[in-house]
Amino acid sequence: MEGIATVRQTNRVFAPARPRTTLALPKVLLCDLDGTLIDTMPVLADLATEVMVGMYGIPKVLGRELYLATCGLPFIAQLEDIFPGDSRNPAASDLFEASKPARCGSARMPADTRAALVELQGRGVRLAVSSNNGRVNVETFANNSGFPFDLVMGYGDGLAKGRPHVQMVERAFGVGRGEMLFIGDSLHDGEIAVVEGLPFVGVAGTFSKESFQLRFPGKPVVQRFAELLDLFEGKAAAIAANY
Repeated sequence: MEGIATVRQTNRVFAPARPRTTLALPKVLLCDLDGTLIDTMPVLADLATEVMVGMYGIPKVLGRELYLATCGLPFIAQLEDIFPGDSRNPAASDLFEASKPARCGSARMPADTRAALVELQGRGVRLAVSSNNGRVNVETFANNSGFPFDLVMGYGDGLAKGRPHVQMVERAFGVGRGEMLFIGDSLHDGEIAVVEGLPFVGVAGTFSKESFQLRFPGKPVVQRFAELLDLFEGKAAAIAANY
């Protein structure tokens, strides 16, 4: 019996280990805000659903699905995509934007996210917030966070996530697009990266890991922001366990 067991063990076929994606350390990391640096997407989805149910009379389940399907865009653009040309869109957007500070103002970055940002900044990476949340809301988040981001960009005054933000990073830091890395939690973020020629990492949560992999084959996806450290060549120290 011992001999049989030995033969079976010897003949066992082991699947080859899957190669792990590695990325070059970027000169500038562009970070989406809601759903990436802070876990505010469930709150925003609730708020958007309330606004759409009250303003347009659609079912609650449908409102939430439509919001999540178009997230990553400014809310007014989401509404135009969902309700094209509807005269109620500006009022609905104003209500949503006015209600966000009370709902999201207390949101803070998780400890492991902050620790990862500290590690990256210590390695010479410039850190930029790139969000389609309103400019004032994004700046308020940055001020309340107490973290020294190198650049903070929101929506408004001619700026938006995508080309306007990317061009601002190019001007501010004198870097090329291949020297940047964009991390975000929406499929729209991934589409921005493709259009603008940016390396991209998805954060699963708002959308599943499988959704990212189906839409953007070969692009890495993490479950938490802090896992980004594991993707870089010359892997950073596993600091998140200390927090």
